[in-house]
Amino acid sequence: MNCIIVDDEGLAHRVIEEYISRIPILNLVKNCYDIQETIQTLQTTNVDLIFLDINLPNITGIEFLKSFSRLPEVIITTAYDDCAVQGFEMDVTDYLLKPFSFERFLKAVYKSYNKLNNSKIIQEKSTQNIFQDSFIFVRSNNEDVRLNLSEITRINALKDYIIIYTETRKLIVHQTMKSIMEKIESENFIRIHNSHIISLRHVQSIGKNSLMIGSERIPISEKYKVYLSKIVEKYK
Repeated sequence: MNCIIVDDEGLAHRVIEEYISRIPILNLVKNCYDIQETIQTLQTTNVDLIFLDINLPNITGIEFLKSFSRLPEVIITTAYDDCAVQGFEMDVTDYLLKPFSFERFLKAVYKSYNKLNNSKIIQEKSTQNIFQDSFIFVRSNNEDVRLNLSEITRINALKDYIIIYTETRKLIVHQTMKSIMEKIESENFIRIHNSHIISLRHVQSIGKNSLMIGSERIPISEKYKVYLSKIVEKYK
């Protein structure tokens, strides 16, 4: 999800930036320090989610919300608790009081993620009726190879390349981890390490610091543990 931070305080930007960096589904596209900059960004950039402060120069976050009939998902991030009711009346996704923890931030992000996904269900179902399984093409050995997403068990980083594993083969592709994640973006594919993306449907067990796919034990880095736990919790 493409997101922007709207806040006039540098410290707030740094905290939220750090949280965003730990959530693979988020892509920070702009830091905005006032509403004018925010409006310009929304006019020129595809934005799915806004982290919005209330106390802004010239015009408040609430006044900004009232001025627009259609906005991306909005999570309010503020030190003031007296605007919560107004915010929810304008259909903001969540209202975070500073200072907030990463776990609380992650919960708000997933509320936005789920709302966006629900709004796309009809389009997704239409696509699924055309194709039995979602698929991508990747360039390997000078050929464009078709891969059903359900085939992919895991993906490893290898310098300037990635290795895509299925149960029957592996493909070496000149591509970055970030770009392949954008191609296969879904809750099924999770980055659990800077060098590892896994498919949840192929996971056999999850331990404290690693998980099993087939006969392979894949490490889980500290950076992604909370994120993985939140996803797994939804299936318990």
